[in-house]
Amino acid sequence: MTTFARSISGPICPVCAGVGRPLLTLPAQAIYQHPVPADADVPPPYTIDLSWVACTDCAHAWQPEFDKTVLEQIYRSHYYTPAPAGIGVQFQDDFLAALERFGLIRPRQALLEIGASAGDVLLDLKIRTGAARAFAFEPNKENAAVARQRGLDVRERFFGSDAVREGIDYADFIYARHVIEHIFQFDDFFKGLNGVAAPTADLVLETPSLDWHARQGSIDPFHIEHVHVFSLRSLARVGMLHGWSLAQSEVTAEGNLIASFKRGAAGIEIPPPILNGLQQAVDSRRTYLQNLLLGRKLIIWGAGSSGVCLVSTLGREPEFWTDGNPNKIGKRFVGLKSQIVSPQYAFAQAKAKLGADPVLVVASSFMREILPRARELGWDGEVLDLAGNRL
Repeated sequence: MTTFARSISGPICPVCAGVGRPLLTLPAQAIYQHPVPADADVPPPYTIDLSWVACTDCAHAWQPEFDKTVLEQIYRSHYYTPAPAGIGVQFQDDFLAALERFGLIRPRQALLEIGASAGDVLLDLKIRTGAARAFAFEPNKENAAVARQRGLDVRERFFGSDAVREGIDYADFIYARHVIEHIFQFDDFFKGLNGVAAPTADLVLETPSLDWHARQGSIDPFHIEHVHVFSLRSLARVGMLHGWSLAQSEVTAEGNLIASFKRGAAGIEIPPPILNGLQQAVDSRRTYLQNLLLGRKLIIWGAGSSGVCLVSTLGREPEFWTDGNPNKIGKRFVGLKSQIVSPQYAFAQAKAKLGADPVLVVASSFMREILPRARELGWDGEVLDLAGNRL
């Protein structure tokens, strides 16, 4: 296990060196958040007890202990399944819309995306900005292969201080979507970033908002892969400490913080969010969901981290597990029995075999895409979100 620094007062914040206090504990959580081929042989363990602490100064949340080796293996081999065009694009659309509002989509020379997945956003931005070059770092071999097929210049590796030796152009626009919460060492990450950024570069970071999720009593960002969960205050602070000043920020309807930065360390003082009561809110939601779904036949739409977290919360698997990404069909989750089936199959089997009262739970942030699709496919039964709200 890797352990962040501690003092006699408690865990030391990896952002500002403040003191951490207990924030959230989640027992028996899934280690593997994404489905694997049905015949994949992944050795145990499959669950782990997780905990986060929060800094009393900058309101940053982090796991004081994590297994770096396991996480690196997950990112390389057991991560997101690439989706066909038009599937799971809500976050991408939200990100691009924010860039438009920030005034950042304009003529560029060189783009750099850190953690590019299959390259959808980078390809779009290359066209929109007219950039001559577009570079990507993506450690997952499946995603990197798709990005290369799209003609992008991909480094199939983790991004860090040695990025300056990769022979890429100085980038005047750099962004990382849902990456910084996975970073083990901020100094190494920003040393690499500063080494490849042009003097006038814009930087954009997207990450789950601790402020938003704490207000909702949501555990969506709290799983094994997220070593960190950032408040706006802590994201601004980590940028400032490494030579970048916060310029603009917003939070999407699904709770993603999108923030742009410029070179320079001019500090903006951001008030801390209220984090007290998160554990109680999470425990109350668990009890509510368990009671609400007790004895109900269950279909989960969402074969990702939110779905796995729901299964951990309920303590049981669904009768059917489905997803809108056809590349996930036939896969399974490590340590679980359910295979992922198509929505059409799940709905047909539910009507034929589950009786009169099955319930569909949308365990995904892509609600705006999934709910109309479910209705289009003929689902006329009850639909709930992850908080148990009827849709």
